[in-house]
Amino acid sequence: VSVGTDVRLAGIKVGSVTALELDPESFKAKARFTVAESVKLPEDSDVKIASEGLLGGSFIEITPGASEFMLAAGDEIVNTQGSVSLLNLLMKFGTSQ
Repeated sequence: VSVGTDVRLAGIKVGSVTALELDPESFKAKARFTVAESVKLPEDSDVKIASEGLLGGSFIEITPGASEFMLAAGDEIVNTQGSVSLLNLLMKFGTSQ
């Protein structure tokens, strides 16, 4: 993931990553991204890094939550997941008994 990476909702591009930084206290990556004004996201939405396939690039996938309260500009989404490496999955599969 880098600046300019697509942000998608239901497979449709709704925004892009605008900045990346490392939190010096938690050592976790933080990404800032924009979403089209017409897209309203429930405050309990999830965000994860997804892949377009074996040779495809990565993108940010938003899964909307069920809350009746919507995120405002500048709010933080705390429900996040990193990407799962296919190589790591294959290695785990290959070593399972």
